[in-house]
Amino acid sequence: MCGIAGIINPECTSVAELRQQLRRMGLWQFHRGPDDWGEWIQGPVALGHNRLSILDIEMGHQPMASVDGTVQVLFNGEIYNFRDLWQELAKKGHSFRTKHSDTEVILNGYREWGCDVFEKLEGMFAIAIWDHTNRSLFLARDRTGIKPLFYAVIKGGGLIFGSEPKSILATGLVQPDFDVDQLTSYFSFRAPRNPHSMLKGISKLTAGCFLRYQMTRGVEAPVQYWSGQLTEALTQSIESSEEQVEQKLEASVLSHLVSDVPVGLFLSGGVDSSLIAALLSKHHVPIDAFTVGTDSPLDETPYATRVARHLGITLHVHKVTRKDFFSHFEKWAYMNDDPVSDPSALALMVLAEYAREHGMKVMLAGEGADELFGGYSSYLRYLAFCLLAKVPLAPIVGAAVAKRFKGRNGDYLKTLGNLRFLGTGHLTDAWIRNELFTPDLCRDPDFSFPEVTNFQQDRIGLSPLRTALLFDQKVRLPDDLLARTDRATMACSLETRVPFLDRQVVEWANTLPDSSCINLPRRSGKLVLKRMLSRYIPSELVYRSKRGFDLPLATWLTQEFREVILDYLSDRLIPGLEYAFIARIHHIHCAGDTRYTATLWAWLVMEQWYRLWIQSRAAPATPFIISNSVVYESLRSRVSS
Repeated sequence: MCGIAGIINPECTSVAELRQQLRRMGLWQFHRGPDDWGEWIQGPVALGHNRLSILDIEMGHQPMASVDGTVQVLFNGEIYNFRDLWQELAKKGHSFRTKHSDTEVILNGYREWGCDVFEKLEGMFAIAIWDHTNRSLFLARDRTGIKPLFYAVIKGGGLIFGSEPKSILATGLVQPDFDVDQLTSYFSFRAPRNPHSMLKGISKLTAGCFLRYQMTRGVEAPVQYWSGQLTEALTQSIESSEEQVEQKLEASVLSHLVSDVPVGLFLSGGVDSSLIAALLSKHHVPIDAFTVGTDSPLDETPYATRVARHLGITLHVHKVTRKDFFSHFEKWAYMNDDPVSDPSALALMVLAEYAREHGMKVMLAGEGADELFGGYSSYLRYLAFCLLAKVPLAPIVGAAVAKRFKGRNGDYLKTLGNLRFLGTGHLTDAWIRNELFTPDLCRDPDFSFPEVTNFQQDRIGLSPLRTALLFDQKVRLPDDLLARTDRATMACSLETRVPFLDRQVVEWANTLPDSSCINLPRRSGKLVLKRMLSRYIPSELVYRSKRGFDLPLATWLTQEFREVILDYLSDRLIPGLEYAFIARIHHIHCAGDTRYTATLWAWLVMEQWYRLWIQSRAAPATPFIISNSVVYESLRSRVSS
């Protein structure tokens, strides 16, 4: 896990200027790789790398060059099948200078297969390859968007790319310009929709894609090398599904242990992380698990403790207070430079700090299981409305009574005649969207986003559940959950690996029959995972209600943030928002009605983001970990603020 950065600027003839800009990028994302800094500059091309040393610590320095020096590679992530590819490439005559660096496998793989190498990589990655022979840069991102990669075209036809938007802004070559058109997506999906960011001119590379930049022709359209969508579901029993899923997940979990440093586990006590723990225990893999808890009725540490005790796993429990979470808000705002409104990031950041303080550098987590196996109540709700839509006259009656219902129920009732899944991250309903945005911005009050409509039209023939799962895999995972996880953990220089998002697990899960995932009458999801887990731990720990992590957001909005909120309401900085409406729902909230907590929190996050990144109030933060102070001081002392 690292940070990559690069500039191609045909108009810049000064190596010193390029080096200055590149090192500014490295300083702003130093937290991603506090162990080492590497740079390579030639002509108008400058490549930089913040390294978090995990694999081949001694010889894995980047940028990494080919033997003849014509190819340079930057890489952030982990390749879990690198040993197999190493052997295959060695048989083809490629030599290796490192001991066991997966970066060198990418390098030689590109020389052998060109851009087809990306399809062969099993893992998580953001990759940049500069090919001097054809004067081309290739950028690639892993299949599900676990690793971030941002880029921007600059004046004169050049290109900048980085692991974080802040590093691109740090060059001074891209100005912080607010993309007001992305507000509707942010307040609907909890994050701006790929490939957009909230910064005009800075784009996210779409998951499962690569793009080419040529000095003579500029940026070409991204090429999709993987979709994850298999058109035909399997017809098999849940027993058979269970056997196949366990086989593939077990192989994934074991492959994710490759590391030259300790690997730990985030254990919440829920199905997903408990299943990873069970498979590790099955193979007698010693591992330390970490969990965070609060003094509240929703505290899940008793469940995590029972799971760890039953499986014989060492568990570290970190009890935190409201003040602990509140004190991390400023830090999260700095890391959250393409805003995501998911509040659980604060809890994850606190937990990541705790794990890092205990010497961890790599953690396993259960992200992705809900979107693959039907773990959210959103899917049950959607399937129920799909059944309702088939009742004669239901669309007419639904549209007539929709105004009486708030939230997702109202949106679904209103659109029964043309029902579409609105996403698990569905933050606001049609009424809020009508009131929240100014008339010039509110073009889609009824959630008629083209990407929502087009997504479902492209998947005609799939079941409603499969369509919903694929939508969340393409929207919520890369834009919200995986972005949140990457930022909250990399803020503490901690790599997080997600075994459920292994390619083979994803592709197999996407062929499962609906009956292996969800039982609508029993209001139960993730059936195949629960059956599997119940063979390892007591059933009462498996078949319990899903609970979200408790953060005191409602209280914060009336106490800790009250004065800040009043100042923001007075400033009225962000174009496109109706501040009178925001003031009204805040007043309702303070009176005890907490229906608008999520909307108010998203607005608060956006206000803080706007001040830091559009008004340029942010400054490089001191990293949580500085394992190489010489590198850090070198970057800091040579770069002007």
